[in-house]
Amino acid sequence: MESLKKFINIAVMVYLLIAFLFLLRILSVSKFVMLFDLAHDAEFFNYLLWMGAVLLLAELLVENVYIATLKRSLERERRQHTDLKAKHTEWKAKHYDQQLKTSATPLIPEPASNRAEPLAPQQHRHSNASAEDEQTLIITPAPIPPTVNPDENPNLPPAEHRPFV
Repeated sequence: MESLKKFINIAVMVYLLIAFLFLLRILSVSKFVMLFDLAHDAEFFNYLLWMGAVLLLAELLVENVYIATLKRSLERERRQHTDLKAKHTEWKAKHYDQQLKTSATPLIPEPASNRAEPLAPQQHRHSNASAEDEQTLIITPAPIPPTVNPDENPNLPPAEHRPFV
């Protein structure tokens, strides 16, 4: 399909070049009339017009068919992409479930209030502290940014100093 499209595009370019050469009187119409044994110049221009119309029609048909095949292949690839994304999500879910079943410890640490065993009081860390104590996580909430009244925004100049528009 693409080779036919290229061939017709080249034929159209050659036709346009020849037509412009005739219109600019670089090529002689009377010599071509004698060469093809035509009755007069009008008949030659009539044939030239019909060749252009046929080439234009062929180009439009081939371009539309080519665009339709591109759209069809794009839609097929979109469906294939969607199917692969769904399969990937299913695989991730199975893998996560298998990981939960095989691991004895939960992947997400439970808050201190939900733990079954009581925690021992914290002791000062010494140089002989165990590796287990060093790996405990300390999770603190992020600070909340201060809210600023829009009228008191420090990044804006005072209202009386603003230029007039």
